Amino acid sequence: MGLSAQKRVRTIVSYFILLFWAFILLFPMYWVVITSFKNAIDMSIKATYLPFIDFQPGVHAWRYLFVDRLTWFLDPFMNSVLIAFISSTIALLIGSCAGYALARFDYGGRNNSIVLGFMSQRMFPGALFILAFLVMFRELGLLDTRLSLIIVYSSGAIPFIVWVMRDFFEGLPIEIEESAMIDGANRLGVLFRIAMPLAAPGLVAVFVLSLIGAWNEYLVALTLTFREAITIPLFMTMQVSQTGYTEWWNMSAISLVSVIPVVAAGMALEKYITGGLTFGALKG
Repeated sequence: MGLSAQKRVRTIVSYFILLFWAFILLFPMYWVVITSFKNAIDMSIKATYLPFIDFQPGVHAWRYLFVDRLTWFLDPFMNSVLIAFISSTIALLIGSCAGYALARFDYGGRNNSIVLGFMSQRMFPGALFILAFLVMFRELGLLDTRLSLIIVYSSGAIPFIVWVMRDFFEGLPIEIEESAMIDGANRLGVLFRIAMPLAAPGLVAVFVLSLIGAWNEYLVALTLTFREAITIPLFMTMQVSQTGYTEWWNMSAISLVSVIPVVAAGMALEKYITGGLTFGALKG
């Protein structure tokens, strides 16, 4: 077999493996999409895969979501949007400032210990703190409020952001900041006008990860909310009929709509991740 033939075989095998892996990754999403157009009878008789061939698609789940239960759906949807974006923004601001301080200042040689102290909060399962959160917010009168979830989600994301952004800021050229301070800029000006823009790719990455975590969180929301501040994950669990039968078609429609804000945020911020900003241009 010649060299060109071997290269062609490797290319074919590579594409086959990639297509097979893409199928594995995309099939669950395809299943959710077609399920949102199924009727109850289509879910109970046998597994069906091909619209118009295995089953006759319908829009009753989407009509249920956007017509029959629109108001009921909008409340948890807006709760999730506000809670996720506000908590991620607060965590990003506090965590990035703390990460910058740990990257640029020496705290008696204990910087690594401080970072480890932050990360130690992530070493324990969230269920360990549920009872404490429940008692604390009950005493504060904050049960079933957006504020309680914002506080919990922000405090949970801050250690991760501190850990990531500290390493990111350490990788930035300090000479640019020193030049700006020589020209009269103060430390806050250096942080928000120089360090933050240079660290935009890292900031965007941790923001999106924090946003996804807050958007998908279930256990804390289940414990601290019960009516006014329920989020999308809780709303999905409510799609169970009084007979105990899970309405998978409604859950599929809700799932597809619920990914829109996170996907939109990722697409809007993609250019900052892929393009980034310049790290050079040291002042001569």
